[in-house]
Amino acid sequence: MTPFRIGRGRETPGKRTYLVALTVDCVGNGLWTPVALIFFTRAQHLPLAHVGAALTVGGLLGLLAGPVNGLLVDRWGPANGAALSYAVRTGAFALFPFVSATWQVGALAVVAAAADRLFWTASTPLLARLVPAEALLGVLSTASVLKVSGWAAGGAIGATAGGLLIDSGTGLHLVAYANGLTYAAAMVLVLTVRRHVRPSSAAEPPADGRAWRWRDLRDDPGFLRLCLLTLLLAFVSDCLTAMLPVVAIVVLGQPSWVPGVVIAVACVSMAVARRPAVAYARRVPAPRVLRLACCFLTLAVLVMAPSGWAGPATTAVVLCAALIGTLGDALFAPVVTTTANAAAPPGLEGRYNATFQTSFGIAGAVAPAAGTALLAHGNTVLWLGLAVVCAGTALSVGFLTRPTRPVAAPAPAPLRRIVVGGISGAGKTTLAAALAGALDIRHIEMDALHHGPGWTHRAEFADDVERATRTPAWICDAQYHWVVGDLLGERADTFVWLDLPRRTVMNRVLRRSVVRAATGRELWHGNRETWRSMLRNPRHPLRWAWSQHATRRAETAAFLGLHPGLAVVHLTSASQARQWLRSIEHRPLSPAPSPLSAGGTPMQDRRREPAPPGEPLLEIHGGSRLSGSVRTSGFKHSLVTTVAAAATASAPVRIGNCPDIVETTVLGEIFRAAGAHAHYDGPAETFTVDASAWDRAELPADLVGRIHGSLYLLPALVSRNGVARLPASGGCTIGEGPRGRPVEHMLDVMGRFGVTTRLTADGSVDLTAQRLTPCTIDMLDYTRNKALMSGPCYSGAVKTALLMGAVTQGTTTLHHPYLKPDVTDMVTVLRDLGADIEFAGPETWVIHGRGPQALDRPADVTLIPDLIEVVTWICAGVLLADEPLRITGPGIDRAVHALAPEFDLLDRMGVRVDVGADEVTAHPLAKPLRPVEFTAMSRGVFSDSQPFLALLAAYAEGPTHIREAVWEHRFGFAPELEALGMRTAVDDTVLRVDGPCPPYRPGTDLHATDLRAAAVLLLAALAVPGRTTLRNHHHLARGYRDLVEDLVKLGADIRHTTAPDVRPKLTAGAGADPA
Repeated sequence: MTPFRIGRGRETPGKRTYLVALTVDCVGNGLWTPVALIFFTRAQHLPLAHVGAALTVGGLLGLLAGPVNGLLVDRWGPANGAALSYAVRTGAFALFPFVSATWQVGALAVVAAAADRLFWTASTPLLARLVPAEALLGVLSTASVLKVSGWAAGGAIGATAGGLLIDSGTGLHLVAYANGLTYAAAMVLVLTVRRHVRPSSAAEPPADGRAWRWRDLRDDPGFLRLCLLTLLLAFVSDCLTAMLPVVAIVVLGQPSWVPGVVIAVACVSMAVARRPAVAYARRVPAPRVLRLACCFLTLAVLVMAPSGWAGPATTAVVLCAALIGTLGDALFAPVVTTTANAAAPPGLEGRYNATFQTSFGIAGAVAPAAGTALLAHGNTVLWLGLAVVCAGTALSVGFLTRPTRPVAAPAPAPLRRIVVGGISGAGKTTLAAALAGALDIRHIEMDALHHGPGWTHRAEFADDVERATRTPAWICDAQYHWVVGDLLGERADTFVWLDLPRRTVMNRVLRRSVVRAATGRELWHGNRETWRSMLRNPRHPLRWAWSQHATRRAETAAFLGLHPGLAVVHLTSASQARQWLRSIEHRPLSPAPSPLSAGGTPMQDRRREPAPPGEPLLEIHGGSRLSGSVRTSGFKHSLVTTVAAAATASAPVRIGNCPDIVETTVLGEIFRAAGAHAHYDGPAETFTVDASAWDRAELPADLVGRIHGSLYLLPALVSRNGVARLPASGGCTIGEGPRGRPVEHMLDVMGRFGVTTRLTADGSVDLTAQRLTPCTIDMLDYTRNKALMSGPCYSGAVKTALLMGAVTQGTTTLHHPYLKPDVTDMVTVLRDLGADIEFAGPETWVIHGRGPQALDRPADVTLIPDLIEVVTWICAGVLLADEPLRITGPGIDRAVHALAPEFDLLDRMGVRVDVGADEVTAHPLAKPLRPVEFTAMSRGVFSDSQPFLALLAAYAEGPTHIREAVWEHRFGFAPELEALGMRTAVDDTVLRVDGPCPPYRPGTDLHATDLRAAAVLLLAALAVPGRTTLRNHHHLARGYRDLVEDLVKLGADIRHTTAPDVRPKLTAGAGADPA
């Protein structure tokens, strides 16, 4: 279960329609409650006592349908679940006039109650799919008001109708039919809402390959505690609601109109309190809100405790209690419901909500009986008893809202030589055996090596352990540390500390000892545990576990202090141990769909045809640790913009620290194809280009189509020739456009300078210009989000405008330019070439253009280190290195300055990165990271950085939310990371990474969709012990000098291979041609 803090939302289609359906439902429920007894006794002529018992028993039995309801909601979706509940109740009320026996009353009551619970099980997940997450709290608060008002209105209508038609069987039959029609109307409303509901997510199959079971709820004690909290508060609230009118009339002698006024006060006060309650709940954490709700409910019941009230003061007290209690309801119900919905794992919202709604159902069923029983002992006893329950709940809110402890992340070191430690009886041997089976490594059972016949110590024990731990992979339990502790500490790479509470250990060891003694089971070398040893032996595990619990914990801590090189997995509860074990078990990847959060959209289906024979692959053998240092190359994006600026000039430009990547090669070939000069000096890492002799207006399609940066040659082409044709460019498919990237914004910018543009169906661009004219452009016109100054067209539009302004005679003004290094470096190059560019303010650039002939001064520039390469190596150092990884390169301090948003985010996550004068040092992960929320945008964290930050987020203790405000389709890597075992979910432009759940599944065939996806998948696969293959790794050559080779030099095991021919071989007997 995860805590929440929520913000404001917006109006969404379908929300109002569904809230109307909810109100109709509540009116129907409220109407039928007072009519039911009258209907069956007067219209159907059944005994009153029998009918009351049948309705009560039927209502309670309907609660048992919770598991089925939850399963239906998860399988069919919440909208279909709500519609089914209405359909069932419509049919049930249509049958009510035909009831002639008590058992039929009970049967229909069971059906109606089960359908009612189905509706409330589906309600919250449905609302969560209709509105943004930040709006859910406010909508649930509105739903609470409508629920109370609907019940009140229905109850008033039902009481009136029941009284008027008490002797009219036909009239009562019409009431039943009318009530059924209200549910039919609500069903129609819900069916119209379905088209607005975001698709339901599918539950991720557990790592052990089995389906989710209800017993797995024990692994989420935080959610179960929340259900208990809800049960207690709902019990107090329902008792207050049920008993207040009874006490007012029967005990305090109030007029009969008082209950009606109480209900009216409750409705009005809840409606009035809704907005301030929601505003308060959005500002503060949930536990504080729930404590305040407990205080209101406690005060409400204490007001009623004194028995000395008389006269008008009594009426005022009753109304005051109703008002204060309603304030408590307005706070607690929406908050616990929102928290419960947030706690539900992807694909299990229905089953979790069914469990949660059972708390309300039990409270509603028990409250009247419990309240009546307490009232039998006196008015004061009733209210003081409820006050004690509520006050105790308030004191326990901190515990009851404590989230489930996150699963401990698999150790960053390779899980190959593992020691499982803990006190006797903690379950070390059981966990070690399960891990050995999951990782397919040898299990060394220390007791079997240590004990000889008659529980004697074997002299060969230490030698046996020494021989057994020579192998590269093993797992054992930490026993007899005084003999082999140093040996295990030196040879192990991971220590799993099973640090369970004393009560859990004693429960386990008692059950184990009793079973062993009762069955006489042989353990090792003929040894058995006996009842005598249990009673007399001071070193029996039962006594030892009790007396040595604290001592062994201190010894384990001291042992870990002596061996700081061990990666430690600290498990402090049985449920945490089960979840951790399940998270690292290596199973074949299930073909089930990817898991989604509430509001997620299905990720692409990973099931695909095998790689065709001969396709180049990377074969990655994960688990090796990296060490050493790495030198970064120049920034790819600055290279492209620098070359584009050089193409507009008639002077040579020498580019230092130039990366040896595909972009460099292709740009050089384009220059030479256009008659210009280009030369790359590999050893010196310099690229010299001179466009003085450029004589072509059209460039080769085979070259232009290989890189995206070819688009930025358009200003040079049109300024030199007046006409130009550029075939469709290439690059990663991460947006919209002929080849996945937009081009219209660049053409629009050029159109403002007087260029006539035409984009053909095949993605080619035709340009003509009689005369270029200067202009003024607000670059925010090319952002998708003006508030964030971000969007896919922003950067390209500014680069195009700069180049056009430099080659156009006259003054061009650009407001709100893009300020990342690839643009500021372009400004520097253009100035060096002779352009007059003035910074007229922090958000305005003025270009005094003098035509392309003015760009005639030679320039010498040095590229900034590749910013995304720095992020890549930081990620590799944190997750894959066993010692700090040094990242160097000329001008690394400039890269750090340009990556300020990334470094700030890494610091918030808990990543340790040291910045020196000429190097950056990334330290290996030493403890779980912190979850964060951030937006990748044009003036913040690079969109190219977010895949690596998403991988880091898998090691955080909680969910990380990443919003993409540049490209719409930038999460193509997420399904592949899921295939490796990470938990991710995509909701439009937001990626959620549920940590801690690092990659752990080997044997996966990964598919890279773009450059950064290829890099992040390569790093993720290196973190997984075992073999993984990566397709489409050719993308790496467009952004990295040689990422694979650099990783291999640091210690990674990566091999170039080709896909085998896995097609079945036909023989003559199997249908092949015998000839």
